[in-house]
Amino acid sequence: MHFQRVEGLSKVNQLVAFIAQAVDEGTLGPGSRLPSLREFCEQLSVSKYTVVDALERLRARGLVTSVPGRGYFISRDSVPGGPAAPAAQAAADLHTRLKRAFATNSTLLRPGCGFFPEAWLDTGLFRKALRHTLRTPRLRFMEYGHPLGYLPLRQTLQMKLADAGLQVPADNLILTSSTMNAVDLLLRVLVTPGDTVLLDDLCYFNFTANLRQHRANVVFVPRGHQGVTPAALEALLIAHRPKVFITSGLMHNPTGHSYALGEMVALITLLNRYGCHLIEDDLYHDLMEGAPPPMAALAGLANASYISGFSKLLSANMRVGYIAANPALTQAITQLKSLTGSVTCEFTEQALCQFFRDGSYYRHQRRLVSRLAESSARVTAWLQAAGCRFPVRHTGGLFLWAHLPAHVNAEALAEQALAEGIALAPGSLFGGGQHEMRFNIAHSDDPMVSERVTALLA
Repeated sequence: MHFQRVEGLSKVNQLVAFIAQAVDEGTLGPGSRLPSLREFCEQLSVSKYTVVDALERLRARGLVTSVPGRGYFISRDSVPGGPAAPAAQAAADLHTRLKRAFATNSTLLRPGCGFFPEAWLDTGLFRKALRHTLRTPRLRFMEYGHPLGYLPLRQTLQMKLADAGLQVPADNLILTSSTMNAVDLLLRVLVTPGDTVLLDDLCYFNFTANLRQHRANVVFVPRGHQGVTPAALEALLIAHRPKVFITSGLMHNPTGHSYALGEMVALITLLNRYGCHLIEDDLYHDLMEGAPPPMAALAGLANASYISGFSKLLSANMRVGYIAANPALTQAITQLKSLTGSVTCEFTEQALCQFFRDGSYYRHQRRLVSRLAESSARVTAWLQAAGCRFPVRHTGGLFLWAHLPAHVNAEALAEQALAEGIALAPGSLFGGGQHEMRFNIAHSDDPMVSERVTALLA
């Protein structure tokens, strides 16, 4: 293969284009073995880093596969003109391709995703908890779990919530398979087709998709970068008489904005006055150092429900969420879980309970909060140097909400980045503007991410 380099252009991009063109022209056929890394470096006069980077980008596109101990090969699915799978993906809209990139186990860099990198999570803790659970005599392989969930875990969560200021009996705590499952169960019980539901604008895109399935009338509450003003909320409550308001008081996804205590009280007072039920999504509470009480703790559970979970702090694949609700809602949701086969996995719940019993959870939580504080300073610095600014003051948590330089369109940037093996989260994913972007601090504290994104911004 003859590789002609062009000065002033990225060596990695040139190498990716060179190999992709060879596949497109049929010079490299499906199943062809590529030269070894050493041979690549010698033949093309490039560094090992450049070769590996290019091959990983090609693998992310589906053009190249690797076999441990044997090297890299052209994918057998590759055909002249481009492989079928990436072509189908290219036909999809940007948002669909980005969501797929966030959800799959990919070689992409993912500064736009919503969870921690595996390197930040202590997998040894999981193995220890799983081994302990397998040895326990209380493990019941042949029976269904309780519709409310594993009682010792509910009792542990009862104490955890009491420490945060929310008093709730263990029998009013319902374990779910995720926080979105918790939201869905609550909406099934509280909302009928045609009912109006208030939703933060900006918000996590799964909320709007879920509400469409319930055929609810969605009215967006302009949260902005300083939260919802009482006057704006009251105007919507009067005009639309909504049944439910779904919001996040602390560490709002995607902006990371949190309400002050007085602001929470003002919003709760209005919701109670107009009979609008609060569903509080508090998934990020444990990532905020010195967090105030949840909104539901101030409101009481008569007209509020509280949901949270562990997909962010522990594992996106440890599917445990929970609901704190009043007795009537608890009974209705428990019956719904039983009727729809939504009883949760007791084995996972027992393993999670072990995290709390041996103190692992709180040690892990403190490490994450401390590390996020250090990383946020570095990520803020390189984004500012690249011309970004931050309308929401960062008080902790996983996300930074950034305004891009005026000449940069967020979706166009995300398109360019995806072509280079980077999955970003443009503001339009959350209802934001064309110059806004959400950055995951943990994934963005990476020299490769800062170098590439800075180059794209320039």
